[in-house]
Amino acid sequence: AFNPKNLYKQESSVLYMSNGTELAQLGAENRELVTYDELPQVLIDAIIATEDSRYFQHNGVDWARFLKASIYQVLGKSGAGGASTLTMQISKNAFTSTEDTGIKGIIRKFTDVYISLNKIEKKYSKEEIMEFYVNSYYLGSGAYGVQQAAKTYFGKDIKDVNLAEASILAGLFQAPGKYDPTTNVEAAKARQKTVLYLMVKHGYISQKEADIALSIDIDDLIIKSEKNADGTIKNKYQAFIDTVVQEVEDKTGKSPYTTPMEIYTTMDPAKQDALNAIMDTNSVGWVNDVV
Repeated sequence: AFNPKNLYKQESSVLYMSNGTELAQLGAENRELVTYDELPQVLIDAIIATEDSRYFQHNGVDWARFLKASIYQVLGKSGAGGASTLTMQISKNAFTSTEDTGIKGIIRKFTDVYISLNKIEKKYSKEEIMEFYVNSYYLGSGAYGVQQAAKTYFGKDIKDVNLAEASILAGLFQAPGKYDPTTNVEAAKARQKTVLYLMVKHGYISQKEADIALSIDIDDLIIKSEKNADGTIKNKYQAFIDTVVQEVEDKTGKSPYTTPMEIYTTMDPAKQDALNAIMDTNSVGWVNDVV
């Protein structure tokens, strides 16, 4: 049975330094739920264009995309991605798994189909399902859901984000560690470009609007703060933690923020402090400009 509370359950993973002491706990959720009416239309459009272009037309499964992906998977061909609707992604993240290959991947996808058709879409409206989607995801830098992400990255409520900001947020759902605009500016910009291209393709914005949004430097949008949106102090090793999380996701297909794990890392605080000082303040007295 589908229970929305499962989307917001708190899990805890522990990261350890190289000497065995605790580096951080992941899963102390920084989340503020928002309703559909509080979402700006530009963010809804960005998410639909990027993740599920026929969201308001299908009944939980986009059969054309799903069948193509299933056939490609059986034949062992690449390029079959993009079959999961928003509803199916909710099912995958909360109730099944991220398994994508072999017979287990096929079983998982058909399980998501069943849950989407019979447990979610029959009971909840499209607006409610969109609420589940935007509130449940981890979106990088310690933020869960779009409200906390908007506060963390832009210092504003989600209802106030503009096209440039919405296109960055929409890009985070695929891989928040990879596209975190505070740590991976180039990757975030490339992902934003893809989101804006899809918004133009599906008729939500004009090419001129996309070009204007792309012309704004991400550094000019992001707030620089030593505190999280809830006022707590940011972990000074957050960039290292985000890198570890991305590596774990690449290796296991699971997120430490939603699947409890014990993760042993190469972190040496003394070395990392020195590196942070160099990168953040250029505090080292270099011999010359070449070095």
